[in-house]
Amino acid sequence: MKYDVVVIGSGIAGMRAAIEAKELGANVVLITKSSPSANNSFMAKGGINAAFGNMGDKDNIFQHSNETLKSSVGIGNEESIRIFCEQAPAAVRDLIGYGVEFSTLKNGKIAQRPFGGSKYKRTVYAADETGPAIMKALHRVIKKYEIDVIKNHMAINLVSKNNIISGVTLFDEETQKVVVCEGKSVILASGGFASLYKNYTSNVRDATGDAIAMGLRAGLRAINLEFVQFHPTGLEGTNFLLSEAARAEGGKLVDENGESFVDELNTRDFVTRAIFKEMQKGNKVFLDLRDVPQEVLDTKLIGIKKRVQALKKLDASKDLIPVSPIAHYTMGGVETDAIGRTNIEGLFVVGEAGDNGVNGANRLGGNSLSQGAVFGKISAYEAIKFANKVKKFNGVDYYDIMKDIQLVENLKILAGHTDAVELRNEIGHILFKKLGIIRTGVGMKKALERFEEIEASLEQNRSEKSTTIKNMLELMNAILVAKAVVKSALSREESRGSHFRIDFPETDRKFKKNSYISMAEL
Repeated sequence: MKYDVVVIGSGIAGMRAAIEAKELGANVVLITKSSPSANNSFMAKGGINAAFGNMGDKDNIFQHSNETLKSSVGIGNEESIRIFCEQAPAAVRDLIGYGVEFSTLKNGKIAQRPFGGSKYKRTVYAADETGPAIMKALHRVIKKYEIDVIKNHMAINLVSKNNIISGVTLFDEETQKVVVCEGKSVILASGGFASLYKNYTSNVRDATGDAIAMGLRAGLRAINLEFVQFHPTGLEGTNFLLSEAARAEGGKLVDENGESFVDELNTRDFVTRAIFKEMQKGNKVFLDLRDVPQEVLDTKLIGIKKRVQALKKLDASKDLIPVSPIAHYTMGGVETDAIGRTNIEGLFVVGEAGDNGVNGANRLGGNSLSQGAVFGKISAYEAIKFANKVKKFNGVDYYDIMKDIQLVENLKILAGHTDAVELRNEIGHILFKKLGIIRTGVGMKKALERFEEIEASLEQNRSEKSTTIKNMLELMNAILVAKAVVKSALSREESRGSHFRIDFPETDRKFKKNSYISMAEL
């Protein structure tokens, strides 16, 4: 398999990159780990930020930039943020052109709502099903353009030669074989790692940090992995997210006595910690939608209303809805420049897989979908420009392929006596307890010790249960990424944004910088 542009990942960044590359005349392929709909973009229901200023509050690109930079808590990249905020309105217009039907005002303009951390009504939405509306439309375009889509192929490793990208090795679930996809350029858009917080996450199970693991093994650095955003309002006992749309439309956060205890539309890290403190006191926290007009519940919040009824047998118009914070978004990723280029020529990393400095220590609510749309499009343009410059394929060394074939053979043996599901559950539990909303150095060191024990004992593990090779590949990546997250968090001896340490509760000026980690440190 040979293509001008290889795109790995089927979220908004990956699909937008594939579509743009096709429109610019490239031979492009979209590779997905499972099905094209198994991504977090599909799960993002609340909305997509773009400063149109349609709501009479004088919002503009300058205000969007300021609030995004403020939300980054001092370590955002101003150039990335400027590019992002300037291009976000055009990105939304592109989506409309692809058939996304966003909610509109009576005058026909795009409707917008407030989201956490913003003073302005900036978030464009399609009721409370924004992600599905966008992804279904992009999927229709992928089919219309007849873009090659390779399903059920998990990316194993990046392949490069002389520091120029050559392609990627893949595990084919159907044949159980290693295959190679060569590309003049590669766009890695396979998402973040919040699914590692298994049983405490809003993410699809596929979000296991594969891009970060691949980048580290390829000699790239990861950046700011300690910053994990916990969404304040997961539906208690489920992985369903009660999106910020509910609070934007008038929902309140209340304690067991029905009393408000926090500004619902403050930044997510602030609201999450406020909820967590209530829960530490032994109090339950609820989302109260009882004063939201029935018409709003039946139109703008219909998805939430239906899911709460289905999962909890609660009537959102009459009952308090129990909530608890869950891992939602990972700000850190593979280190890139402002537009997604890496230190391997021809390799681009975008969306949640990479970190170009747009988010810093805390992502502004509503920025994730627009970030994927903006930099997915830009990366496609840059990838084609690189492919046209090199003209021919870089070639693949036989050693790189044999190395991964041997890896899969070794994992096949381990899979016969390893309960990968149990180990993933344990890793998730440790991450939530020791690298969750509130952290300590002692707790994180214990987490690191256990992750290293799991890694060292895999060959000796003798479970009665077996697993699949794909699960073993994910487990291998999960252990690597979990260790990298712990070490990054231990190195930041302060509290900033989504990273809060009891032993270092203040923000320290000397840590007003990015954290970096490489394979050599793991």
